[in-house]
Amino acid sequence: MAILIGCSGSTGSSLLKTILNRHSQLFAGPEAGLFAFPQVYDNWEDCKYQLLSTIKTDAWQMRKGMALVQPAFGWEDIALAQLIQKTTSFPHFVDAFFARPLQQKNKQIWVAKTPANAIGMGAFLQHFPTGKVIQTIRNPYDTIASLMARGMNAYQATAYYVFNTAAATANYQHQRYYHLKYEDLVAQPEETLVQLFAFLELPFEPEILIPKHEKRAEPTAMKGWKHEETAEVKASSIGRFQALAEADKALIYSAFSAFSISENYQKKWQLPFTSGKELCTVLAYNYVEGDVKKHHILLKKYLWKDRLSRVKHGFWWQFFDYVGTLKGGGIF
Repeated sequence: MAILIGCSGSTGSSLLKTILNRHSQLFAGPEAGLFAFPQVYDNWEDCKYQLLSTIKTDAWQMRKGMALVQPAFGWEDIALAQLIQKTTSFPHFVDAFFARPLQQKNKQIWVAKTPANAIGMGAFLQHFPTGKVIQTIRNPYDTIASLMARGMNAYQATAYYVFNTAAATANYQHQRYYHLKYEDLVAQPEETLVQLFAFLELPFEPEILIPKHEKRAEPTAMKGWKHEETAEVKASSIGRFQALAEADKALIYSAFSAFSISENYQKKWQLPFTSGKELCTVLAYNYVEGDVKKHHILLKKYLWKDRLSRVKHGFWWQFFDYVGTLKGGGIF
């Protein structure tokens, strides 16, 4: 079995990954982006030499390359290049790649966590017949508030949340899909994890909830976070949105009401949900209609700024074939 975590950022996936890594059977390494590029399954021979540098996503996040040369994985450049050269398929490469850290850590099952994995969940479920996927979810308004604290504007944070959440939630009827609510994890951690491990068909180990210092290369907290992911599980980030100024809350309500995934990207990724309102319905969160007209000019300004940044970062096709639309004015 293998485990994939994909989601919107700021929904508790890093906390969950840290907890899972304490389990005696599970190795949950740093974010590598291995499963954010579904094209690797059908075009392995064309994609294999691009893995570490030039391979690109075609989703919301502008991501180039996989971060595979990290200390936790135990691979160095030359050995990894040789592995890529000799493997005959992406699943073959993945199994060989994770064999090394599993042996070094004396673990049996790998966990791959990257928010952008959301777009690769369907392909993963198809090509890894015993694999299971976990989507962490969180109140969308708290999530957007957290993403804005990390430096995003209201439009970027909303679009990131809606696209990644829609991509992951597209798999919600699959028997090997599970969604875990951040609010449940921090308010009732043991009960929530017992249920998760029942889905994983693994024994629950209570000691995974005991915080401990973990020496590792990657950071354990991001800008805007209230807690380190290695610290004690706390519920103080629930309701983060309500602590914002009224003007900021109104802008978030508007952005969440206005943004939807473009028709072309909806078809490209076969997404049954394309808006925040639809996601609130299926994930059981309250939806509040915002005053889109009041904030439309500002949101459109943010949209065009994002489209231009995609050209700057080499994702030029997304300027013309853009990921999102705005209610009351489209993308133009």
